Amino acid sequence: MPETTSKPVILAFHGSGSNAMIHGIQLARLVRHLKSTFNVVPLEAPYPSAAGPGVLPFFEGCGPYKLWVHPSEQVSIDGMKSGSASSKMSEATEDIIKKAVADAKSEGSKVVGVLGFSQGTRVVAGLLKSVQIKRAIEKKGGSTEGLEWLDFKFGISVCGSYPPPLVPESVSKALEASGLDEAEKKEVNGAKIQTPTIHISGNQDEWQWTGKMLIEQCYEEGEGKSDVKYFDMGHHYPSDPAQTEGIVDWVAKTWKEVN
Repeated sequence: MPETTSKPVILAFHGSGSNAMIHGIQLARLVRHLKSTFNVVPLEAPYPSAAGPGVLPFFEGCGPYKLWVHPSEQVSIDGMKSGSASSKMSEATEDIIKKAVADAKSEGSKVVGVLGFSQGTRVVAGLLKSVQIKRAIEKKGGSTEGLEWLDFKFGISVCGSYPPPLVPESVSKALEASGLDEAEKKEVNGAKIQTPTIHISGNQDEWQWTGKMLIEQCYEEGEGKSDVKYFDMGHHYPSDPAQTEGIVDWVAKTWKEVN
């Protein structure tokens, strides 16, 4: 990685019906351990919503609460299970991320990681998948102009949401215009995410089944790929110091390998 003047950045994506301020509080324990090496930057979704699961009563009056997907694209539990949810990341969400990447660059830094909680894990999965699609286009000799911002090295996924990943339309358009034939495009779209990612799954989380679907359908498990940790917890960040330290150790080890 080129020399930078600031710490590398991890972008953080909150859950549904939350916001950047709330997520910053939820992340505080983890950030305390990461801040010597990374700047963790919580981003805020574009779409207003009601408070999401687990937000009330603790964060009463801390709105407005937000979503990463347009309210019209929210799906039922049956829709989650059947895979009928949209895989398209909205332009508004893409613009927020691109601005954050540009802001880091302007400060002499670089975004190297993405962290998501609940609905935010669909954004993380979409970004990591997009990096993979970009590489496939480059390998074929196609144009990836406008996709330079997609250069993330690792992911952290906590209490995963349902598939599919949210992929920016700019990436889908680049793949369509890439020169890959239909069979190659299908293979690229269907490929599981190889980028190193740690997944935290709560055994007492009523939504654990959605995260398991996301991992099983979208991520390749194995050394240097996805590492899944099952903790005795609900739909929230780990509170056990040993569990938090386990995440931090994984990030440190992975960053050393990919940097």
